[in-house]
Amino acid sequence: MRSNPSDSNDFLKIAYQRLDAADFLIEGSYNKDGMYLAGYGIECALKALILHLTPVADRAVMLKRITAGASMHSDATLGQILKSELGTPLPLELVRRFRRFDWSPAMRYETGREAFSEARGLWKTAKATCEWVQEQLK
Repeated sequence: MRSNPSDSNDFLKIAYQRLDAADFLIEGSYNKDGMYLAGYGIECALKALILHLTPVADRAVMLKRITAGASMHSDATLGQILKSELGTPLPLELVRRFRRFDWSPAMRYETGREAFSEARGLWKTAKATCEWVQEQLK
């Protein structure tokens, strides 16, 4: 049975699941596929924090907003919501790491190989993002 994520805990759980799957793929030399899932881990972690910080009365509207449209896959867009609307900027170190990688949902259509170091680097960035978000949820 499918269910859509509805709260910050759902999104963080998804983020960690994508992180685990990405690790498995990268260790199996499916680096591009692992990078794709690691990027989704970042996205879901940021969405978890957005929902957590959104006032309860506004969460349904925010949930609909962050789950619709291509721009809501962008760490820059999600980071802007966190900073300008919710008063919680991303740590500069994470922003720098996000900029290092050219992740987008379009990766699902790409073929070819990526270097292990690049894949592992994005995975480490996703892990750091999940851990930072988890701290913010406490």
